Amino acid sequence: MVNLEWYRTFKAVYKHRNYSKAAEELFMTQPTVSNQMKMLEAAVGHKLFTRKSKGVVPTENAKFLNNLIIESLDTLENVESSYSRSVKKEEKLYAIGISEHLYKSFLSNKNFTSFKHLTIHFEQDNKKLFDLVNQQEIDAAILRDDIQTFDTLSHKICSSPLVIVGNSNLDTEELNEYIKNDNLKKIQHWLERQVWFSHMSTNPYIKLFWLHCFDKKRPKVLTNYIIPNEYFMLQELTKVQGIGVALKENAKEFIHNKSLKLIWQSEDYPVRNYYLIAHKKQKILFEMLKKLFID
Repeated sequence: MVNLEWYRTFKAVYKHRNYSKAAEELFMTQPTVSNQMKMLEAAVGHKLFTRKSKGVVPTENAKFLNNLIIESLDTLENVESSYSRSVKKEEKLYAIGISEHLYKSFLSNKNFTSFKHLTIHFEQDNKKLFDLVNQQEIDAAILRDDIQTFDTLSHKICSSPLVIVGNSNLDTEELNEYIKNDNLKKIQHWLERQVWFSHMSTNPYIKLFWLHCFDKKRPKVLTNYIIPNEYFMLQELTKVQGIGVALKENAKEFIHNKSLKLIWQSEDYPVRNYYLIAHKKQKILFEMLKKLFID
């Protein structure tokens, strides 16, 4: 019995005159395409393609087969495409973009039962996330900046500063005295002597903290552990007597259950605002998500 997928593969090979290009279109490997064509040839009892130096050439039997199946195959593919669009429209398939560092704090605790189908798209770059929404490749996103255009909707969902947090067993008595006396020089020296965690090798949070709080661009900090996800970094920090800079919104769960403690929150560091954005064509989704964050 002939497998329908062999005909799809045949159609791609016939169009491209090349097994590798057909494989790319069908998301297959080239050997899989070649093997399917051998099975189809065995099933129909005729040679379908002749190999050349830069691809393949269809035989007369292939041309005859193509004329027989192309209309039916196109009709079937149109039916599949139409069905997929109708299902998407009926069941509302949504895609939401967010940085993986923010997912656990912003989305994982939300009740998404009102959405029958939902895809989370991870992207660290704010501009790329916005472009994906603006170009309607995803339906909504959570951004660090309020980027507005005529085609997008925007709503602030959170304001949070960067703070220094540490292992709950870390001795901070000396530091607390320096903070009480507002002795920035000694606060800085104490921090520089600690075991440091970061979620990025470039240490952007640490550098920003030093710039705002100590007016210095280059902290004398040796990063001991780099965990490439802010939430996972905080989890590892619960096991080691060290410190790290994190978004307070991400750290609040750990601080609340006392697995981490707030080491220092400087008033010199400005808060960061986070926004929910969506394309104007997704206003219903936008209002549903706004309600989730308000609740």
